Amino acid sequence: MRSQTALLILSLATLASCATGPQPSCELATVPAGAVFGVREGIDIATYPPKMSPGVTGCQRVWYGERERPQAMNVMATYYYDKGVVRRLVGTVPGGAGYDCQYRDGALDVAQSRNPAQCPKASEVDKAR
Repeated sequence: MRSQTALLILSLATLASCATGPQPSCELATVPAGAVFGVREGIDIATYPPKMSPGVTGCQRVWYGERERPQAMNVMATYYYDKGVVRRLVGTVPGGAGYDCQYRDGALDVAQSRNPAQCPKASEVDKAR
């Protein structure tokens, strides 16, 4: 009976962890398996998830550093999508300032953004990824 109870508890715990699903990409601290590596402005980057489906609501994260040591790469940017459109971009320029870019109606909302001088134009956000 004791082993059946333990098995039931283990099964319920496993089901509960499946219900919460994988950790959202906007919260990942390190580069996960499945990330795609590339180079942007001479810096190695990793992107996860590699592609965002049209119309999706979710996050995409970009890290920078040495691709040979993905566990040591630093978060550079997190793109927040709402129905396929980037509404927010948060990150830190490598070796520089942090930024929090807010986008509304196809334009950078300067008043709601932090350090907007670091923010790309809305038309450039999709091209940069």
